[in-house]
Amino acid sequence: PSHICNGVHERKLTRFYQKIKEGEVPNLLVAGCGTGQHSIETAARFKGSKVLAIDLSMSSLSYAKRKTEEFGIQNIDYMQADILGLGKLDRQFDIVESAGVLHHMDDPVAGWRVLTDCLKPGGLMRIGLYSELARQHIVEIRQEISEAGIGSSDEEMKSFRTKVINSDQDHHRTISNSNDFYSLSTLRDLLFHIQEHRFTVSQIQDCLSELGLMFCGFETEIISQFKLINTKGDDLYDLDKWQDYERKNPSTFEGMYQFWCQKTV
Repeated sequence: PSHICNGVHERKLTRFYQKIKEGEVPNLLVAGCGTGQHSIETAARFKGSKVLAIDLSMSSLSYAKRKTEEFGIQNIDYMQADILGLGKLDRQFDIVESAGVLHHMDDPVAGWRVLTDCLKPGGLMRIGLYSELARQHIVEIRQEISEAGIGSSDEEMKSFRTKVINSDQDHHRTISNSNDFYSLSTLRDLLFHIQEHRFTVSQIQDCLSELGLMFCGFETEIISQFKLINTKGDDLYDLDKWQDYERKNPSTFEGMYQFWCQKTV
């Protein structure tokens, strides 16, 4: 857990940092674990933790469980569950992680509120959400798919992908550079998912305020570039400055916004 501990320490979230340092076993929730990559990485990152990983898909959970056993990882429990039903568990966790799930829900903020209720006061949450600015080329392609009435069968997706590969349009060229473009399962999520919501930094700021969460920093490779322009110590945690940066650099969060926040109440 070293890099998380260090990150928490640098952000002066001392109460939680101390808890890990003193050797208490943190309880973690991974909401929307899919086929197990997220839960396995989290369990490896927080050695000695107890991880509960949930997903709606039983087939994904079965695969995740099989892979977890193959790797000899013993600190993950898997459960089929809907995020909106997590209140029935009547449990709170030290860390809650959910990346790439909330933005596919009917009401992402309702799901985020349930996850916040599952977090202990002072606990940390890692969230991943789609960026409105970074996904404009995807919005354009999704509109094409919808207007052409293209379905999400394997053959239809392959046919559309071939068309995009052979296209010279800018938004097609941009999407063909995505790693997710070349696997059918990730292509389905990228372009053919039945529902997606996209967020702005300003909307994230409003959600955090509404849910009683304090922003603790983005996980992104461009932090060093951001710091060249924003040189004050607290600029990394200033969402107004991040909003300004993203407007000038729209592809900054092309994958997702991935960020940490802390429950303050």
